[in-house]
Amino acid sequence: MARRISKGGKQATADDVIITAGCQHALMLALMATTHANDIVAVESPGFYGVFQLLEALGLQALEVPSSAETGMSPDAFAMAIEHWDVKAVVVSPSFATPTGACMPESNKKRLLQLAQIGDIAIIEDDIYGELYFGTQRPRSLYSYDETGSVLLCSSFSKSLSRDLRLGWIVAGKYHERVKHLKLVTALSSSQTLQLGVSYFLQDGGFDRHLRQCRIKYKQQCDELLSMITKFIPMAVHCSQPQGGLVVWLELPEHVDSLALYEVAKAQHIHVTPGPLFTAQKRYQYCIRLSFSHAWGERRINALQSLGRLITDLC
Repeated sequence: MARRISKGGKQATADDVIITAGCQHALMLALMATTHANDIVAVESPGFYGVFQLLEALGLQALEVPSSAETGMSPDAFAMAIEHWDVKAVVVSPSFATPTGACMPESNKKRLLQLAQIGDIAIIEDDIYGELYFGTQRPRSLYSYDETGSVLLCSSFSKSLSRDLRLGWIVAGKYHERVKHLKLVTALSSSQTLQLGVSYFLQDGGFDRHLRQCRIKYKQQCDELLSMITKFIPMAVHCSQPQGGLVVWLELPEHVDSLALYEVAKAQHIHVTPGPLFTAQKRYQYCIRLSFSHAWGERRINALQSLGRLITDLC
């Protein structure tokens, strides 16, 4: 695991890695280790709904920071936020974030890290999509630029290998001992059998072969989805152009209610994720997230075509 993490741009040792019950568990431990009840946590907007659920469960306040569908969280907006609010931590997914698929430029990562370190703000990095890049090189993790131990790197195998594997990890920097204690009290231990099985798969090169095939497959399926959106949903105002990950963020005309679209689509056994799920405020009512994680067979193509007709009706 340490060798895999090092591919993100910074050497890690086995002692740095704490195994968790998935990425959500890792994010929870990171938040518990760096905050107290009622603290303010900066998050991407739109951002992963699982983070909002964690903040609510832990009694924390979410401060939404505008994030571009192309470049992720805005360092300028983050700088303004920490000028006006006492932010204790920031949760960010620099590589192919859900729901937009955005990838943060290296210069933005460095600036975000610098701003957080000046304000003594913990950075919780969700790197769950980092291995699913379409180009020739893995994006560097934000953790790789950190020299102070203020970045807590979280990830898992659920997106890169199987969602049935509730096996994740956290490299917690200066919060290591605190996180190790919290892991003990929240989960006691992780399955050794599961860890050994995945370990053998990593060691014999099976995981790397699997990832190479996945990257080719997901790139093709993403291109097919973008092409079909142009054909079947021509009224779309904007569509993200992800260079990795598993999702596309689609902005529809403002008078389209994505929650209403979700309901009528669900009645036809078509599943989309409405924009309001990715915020704690009243935003993104006219946006939806679409996935390209599955192959585009006839049934799925017909479903996307039907979705386009439903959107036309709502328009």
